[in-house]
Amino acid sequence: MEGPDGRRQQMLDLARRWRESGMKARAFAQAEGVTPWVLYYWRQQLARADRPARRRRSRRGALARVRVVSDDRPEAADLEIQLVSGDRVWFGAAVSVETLRRVVQVLRGAC
Repeated sequence: MEGPDGRRQQMLDLARRWRESGMKARAFAQAEGVTPWVLYYWRQQLARADRPARRRRSRRGALARVRVVSDDRPEAADLEIQLVSGDRVWFGAAVSVETLRRVVQVLRGAC
């Protein structure tokens, strides 16, 4: 008795032969003693098997751990970025997104 892998390979081969034959599903299925639906199912499985595996895209940026710190910052600072080195950069609430973006780009380039 054949195992599941042997049966799978046999059916994938059947789907390949049907694809290469150019015959209609009904005629090929009748000649092989299966139903057209079996051919349709295994054609789909064959397409999946022939397709390269999808790779997950890596994210551009990693998330950083956020920690609430004591209130020993300058009075005008509403946002604090602490670097791996221990250095801190403070920003006021009015800082623009573009300014933050530039600072982050500069810091990434310096690392």
